[in-house]
This record gives sequence, structure tokens and C-alpha cells, in this order.
Amino acid sequence: MLGMNWLHQTIKLSYGWAIVAITVIIKLIFWPFTAASTRTSKRMQAMQPQIAAIKEKYKDDPLKQQKKTMELYSQHGIKPMASCLPMLLQVPVFFGFFQMIRTAIELRGAPWLWVADLSKADTLFMIPGLGWIPYLGVPGQGIPFNLLPLLMGATMFWQARITPPAPGMDPTQQAIMKYLPLIFLVGLYKFSAGMTLYWTVNNLLTILQTKLTRTQPVKPVPPASPAKAAVLTPPQKKRK
Repeated sequence: MLGMNWLHQTIKLSYGWAIVAITVIIKLIFWPFTAASTRTSKRMQAMQPQIAAIKEKYKDDPLKQQKKTMELYSQHGIKPMASCLPMLLQVPVFFGFFQMIRTAIELRGAPWLWVADLSKADTLFMIPGLGWIPYLGVPGQGIPFNLLPLLMGATMFWQARITPPAPGMDPTQQAIMKYLPLIFLVGLYKFSAGMTLYWTVNNLLTILQTKLTRTQPVKPVPPASPAKAAVLTPPQKKRK
């Protein structure tokens, strides 16, 4: 909140552009961690043939399968948990930002572009005849047309499409991740415009970073070399 007020009072940014600026600053801070996570995911994706071979070889022994997989990752210097670290680091930042926007008195009545009040949903007009829709509809009026949540949902679908599934993710998890943007769209449709503005800008920056990282070449993963058998040397005769 102090940073947003400083940008508003010192640089004379509107609160909407201050939210955009803070989102960019936060993204730049976490950029190295997210880039490292993306590179790790790409390397793990390149190792899928070897992982599949291990799963087939030890399909009746899950513990052995997991052990051999971790040995393969260790052999190539890959740390699977590194791909989850940026997300874990950003969770408290997200909730802190969410709480700040939710309680910021300064946002009440603050306009930004087409948004009349950043502390409320950016309803442009009502779509009549759809007031019966649970949660989204307003009985007797219709369903509000909120542009920012729609943009947020579109960027989430875009981000999910260009992000490869995590290695080892089963079909059920992939289906959940596929429809997760729709769940967030419905859940945040009536949230404040300040919150959905932050999320939309963050999604766009993540898409940009993903595209930039995907253009970087990945070192090919060499096939695991089989273990060499120990060479037995004949015992030497003792000299008299």
C-alpha cells in the first residue's frame, strides 16, 4: 500500500496505473526464479522418453521406479522442486496484494480508463434475461458485463495453452488444470476491478516471459550410459 501511494503521490500515477506498475515490479523481482523454473520444466519435458522407459521397466515396483527417476534427475543436475519454488514464493505476495486491494480506502471511487471505481467490479452494462444464472446473475436485472474478469479469463486460457503440462501429471490433473481458468473466471467475476487488473497484467507478463524463455535453446539430454562392469585383475604372485 505504501508503494502504491508513493507512486500515486510522487510520480502522479493514477491508482490504476500504480497497480500496473507494482505488478511489473513484482514480476521483475520474481523473474529469475520463474525463468529458472521454466528451464527446469523444459529439461524435464525433454527427459520424458527416459522417464517412460523407467516406468515401463519398473511398473510393478513404484518405489524402485521413483528411486530410479530421482537418480536420473540427479545425474543430469535437475531439481524437480525448483519448478514449484516460484509459485510457492508468490503465494504470500498474492494474498498480501489481494488483502491490500480489498481493504484499500484509496481505491474507492478511483477511476482507470473505462473503470469508474477500482474498488468495485467494472460493470459496463447489464445483459438482460440472464438474471437466473446462479452467482453471476442479478434477479430482475440480468447478468453484468464485466470486461476485466473476461480479459483475465482469456489471458489465463492463453497462459494455460502455451504452458506445457508438468512431467508426470496424470490425465485427471491435466483436466483440472485445463478448466482451472474457467473456475477462476467465475469465482472472480464480481471481484473488484483493482484485483482483476492486477491478475490480468500478471498473466500477460507471465505469457511474455514464457514465450521469451521458450525461444531459448535447451541443452539436449544425453541418454543414460549403462553401468560398466568392474574389470577383475588376476591376483599378482608374491615375490620371494
